[in-house]
Amino acid sequence: MKYLSFLIFFFSINSFAITCVDDDIDLNPGDVISADMIKDIFDRISNVTSGITPDELDGIWKCRTTIAEIGSLNGFSPDSDGMTSTMIQDINFQKQSDNTFLITFPNFLTSARDDVANVDGGAFVSGSSCKAKLLEGTKILTAHNGGTTCAIPDRVSNINKISKSCIVWDVSASMGQQTTCELKSTVPLAPTDLTATLSVSGTSGVVSLSWTAGDSNTDSYTIKAKTSNTGAYSDVTTELSGTTYTDTLSSGTKWYRVYGVNTSGTSTGSNVVSVNYSE
Repeated sequence: MKYLSFLIFFFSINSFAITCVDDDIDLNPGDVISADMIKDIFDRISNVTSGITPDELDGIWKCRTTIAEIGSLNGFSPDSDGMTSTMIQDINFQKQSDNTFLITFPNFLTSARDDVANVDGGAFVSGSSCKAKLLEGTKILTAHNGGTTCAIPDRVSNINKISKSCIVWDVSASMGQQTTCELKSTVPLAPTDLTATLSVSGTSGVVSLSWTAGDSNTDSYTIKAKTSNTGAYSDVTTELSGTTYTDTLSSGTKWYRVYGVNTSGTSTGSNVVSVNYSE
């Protein structure tokens, strides 16, 4: 099997880890290199280079903040390299009806040494609540949400999408700080290694499909098929719990693709396989 991998980032601290994994483009000998797969490749490139949208940012993110100072305040712990400190926390980017955001998080992001009780009169001691607005998908403006509730007010910082479920937020890059976040609720990775074996039963062909789960985040599978190279896919079966399926083919050619499904949505499709049967 051959995989064309796009982005894999792994960040860990003690028992905490943020793993940013994008789907592989799964190519195997005999696969159909279809327009669907070519489109997937370009969609994934565009997905990373086009910036993040309000809908993509909306949600709760598990975030790892690293800062170039040594300290144990505000949720930070010194790293073993003696150069930085790191902290893990959930940050909620809650989209509003006008596509602005309410951002909430419990720990101060920009200091491992300063006691938040002494910052701006102790305004940030009970967490932070900021109003925010995305700017062209690559920057975010943060401001107080009434009073002095925001730990990072009146600031424009870079926010970069590095995979479909991970961002890097440079809240205070000039101070040697970076925050990397992984969306907590994500769609499954695409199923891989789809194969199709044809046998004959009476006057019909029997197609045995088998594949590998993209990850453990998959609840069920949807199989789609089409009967012409330029046709549209339609569902063969949905809510399938296993990684095998048997279909029938009376004559002609069928193209198959499998998708992983969970409560967050549907994955990218697997590799494409085709079978042909004639009496």
